[in-house]
Amino acid sequence: MEEHPYARLTPDMVLDAVAAAGLHPARRLLGLNSYENRVYQVGLDEGQASSQVLPAGPLGDAQIDEEHAFARELAER
Repeated sequence: MEEHPYARLTPDMVLDAVAAAGLHPARRLLGLNSYENRVYQVGLDEGQASSQVLPAGPLGDAQIDEEHAFARELAER
C-alpha cells in the first residue's frame, strides 16, 4: 500500500511553510483533531496574532468555508 503524502508531513515542514508564507512562527505547534486533514495551531512571534489555525490538507477555500458554516450551524443548535 502506498503511503499517503500527508504521512510524511513533519512539524518542521509545517513551520517552514508558515515562515515561507511571510509569518514568523515561534516554534510552537499543536496538532488539532480533524476528520480529514492535518490541522495545526501555530504560535507566532510577538507583534502578530497569538496563533493561527492552519489546515494542511486537500481542502480548497470553498470547502473550508463550508466546514466553518457547518460548525456555526452546530454551535447555534
